[in-house]
Amino acid sequence: MSHPTPTVNNMSVIPLVPVDPSIASSYDKAGKTGSPRATLTPISKLGKAGIAVPEVAHALLNLSNAVQAAGGDFRVTELHRDVGVQQSARTKYDNWVRAGKPSASSSAFDAKNMKAAFVALPGRSFHNAGRAIDVHIGLLKFPGVPADKQLDKLWEIAKPLGWSPIIKSADEGASEAWHFDYYGEIAGVLHRLGYEEAAKCGAILVGHSGDCQTFAHTVQALLQRAGFDIGAIDGVIGPKTLNALAVALGVTPDEAKNVVSAKDESVYAKLLTLPAK
Repeated sequence: MSHPTPTVNNMSVIPLVPVDPSIASSYDKAGKTGSPRATLTPISKLGKAGIAVPEVAHALLNLSNAVQAAGGDFRVTELHRDVGVQQSARTKYDNWVRAGKPSASSSAFDAKNMKAAFVALPGRSFHNAGRAIDVHIGLLKFPGVPADKQLDKLWEIAKPLGWSPIIKSADEGASEAWHFDYYGEIAGVLHRLGYEEAAKCGAILVGHSGDCQTFAHTVQALLQRAGFDIGAIDGVIGPKTLNALAVALGVTPDEAKNVVSAKDESVYAKLLTLPAK
């Protein structure tokens, strides 16, 4: 997939773009959920929450159209999440853990300052990468499908379109049953490094990786995307990264060292033209 020239000043290599305005969020103008579909706000109108990388924006439109063609009501509760929002949610999760993970129905649970569900570290979520959605599964309402099989039907539609559920079986009552990822161009990174590192790679490439938004991290993320097995994206330009960079750019090792020493961000565009593996 081709990409526009990377934007260097905000550290974004792959752009985040608004999704199609036909895709509904879960919220009406007052921010309430569960409202009639005609009153819902398009997810694209929710600012930073309504953007995704281009391949995901395309895949999300395909999914929305397919669900509606099957008679379902497709609503996206969450799409992109920037680092600040991720940090806020993680703080609430940490508060809950420190309190001993009290039940959300107990008096010890502080709904304002706690979140009773896992939240990834900033820059380690596919939401930060613009590659994850949370779906309002309670209102899918596929006709002729039993209530306890609505999620099964969504899986049946979503998986062939490249959307991966984060849970292992279609259980509406499971935590994160609503969460789907689109790996796309970083599927190879997932295979080589695992889920968290792949999420970090994706977040780096869109400029939302928190403490990993450096030249070295970005070069490593681009090399991983291109299929170079250089180990973890740790921000350290060692021999594996340097050799891979030389091969990727078609230059000598010494010339690759000069690129690193100069922190020459113009190489981002060339690395991004390499096919994802």
